[in-house]
Amino acid sequence: MRKLRAALLACVAALVAWQPAEGRGQEAGPVAVLVRVIDTSAWSPPSPDPTDVAYARAIRKLVVVDGEVEETSLFQGANAFRARPNTGALQGAFDLTGITREPAGVAVPGRSRRTLYVSDDNADRIFIIRAGPDRRWGTEDDRVRSISTRAFGSADPEGLGFGLRSLFVADGSATEIFRIRRRGAFDGPPPDGDDVVTSFDTAGLGLSEPEGVDLDPASGHLFIVSRREKVIVEVTLRGRPVARYDVSASGIEEPSGLAVARAEDGGLLLYVSDRGVDNNEDPAENDGRIFVFSVAPTPG
Repeated sequence: MRKLRAALLACVAALVAWQPAEGRGQEAGPVAVLVRVIDTSAWSPPSPDPTDVAYARAIRKLVVVDGEVEETSLFQGANAFRARPNTGALQGAFDLTGITREPAGVAVPGRSRRTLYVSDDNADRIFIIRAGPDRRWGTEDDRVRSISTRAFGSADPEGLGFGLRSLFVADGSATEIFRIRRRGAFDGPPPDGDDVVTSFDTAGLGLSEPEGVDLDPASGHLFIVSRREKVIVEVTLRGRPVARYDVSASGIEEPSGLAVARAEDGGLLLYVSDRGVDNNEDPAENDGRIFVFSVAPTPG
């Protein structure tokens, strides 16, 4: 069975990597090569509906949140997870339900081992979680505060990204990517705070329900995924399109979040969470996955 699965993944990777030229003399478009598929459904405890994924550079771990698991019989006291980025092996799980039962997005500052940003699309807030002396998230000594996303016009905060002293928020309903630039600590826009918030629309990019966003700090480009379209779009900070990667041949079903990491060879690895079948349609579903794609960096 393992050999058959490996062979199938190899075939899918070839299909994703292959893109025909539009015509004689024209170059093929940018390529996203499928590297591996991580079955979050096979973790113990499992993540049947991974809603977002972040790469924590300081600890070299993936951080995954699941906004639906507590509604299922699979819930084992954890709605957030840590995993190895190279193998997908689960390294630990923790519970954020005391803070949010609907973690829609997650981001980790590049140099931080303690700070975690989590969005909640029911409360319309971004929670800023600072691990306490035990250095573990989801325990009683965490320090937690939050900012309202409605204060800057976001009523459906989904995926999060972090970089350049900014938080990036994908709003699925508004088809917007918001950038929150802090001047000190994140405290929201005026009059309650002094954060500067800007945004751009994703509908013109062909993304009708953006749910995942992250920043490549080297190029300064954003990568965005939408729940409805099986593509990854690379844009500038102002939303100008740079590249478009078709990943429909990979077998991904419901893209829900995205994380960017640098590979050892200097290329980019894009981790895209896939919720699969919604638990509202099938309460017993357990089909969460993370697709890992490799792309060549583009100049900033």
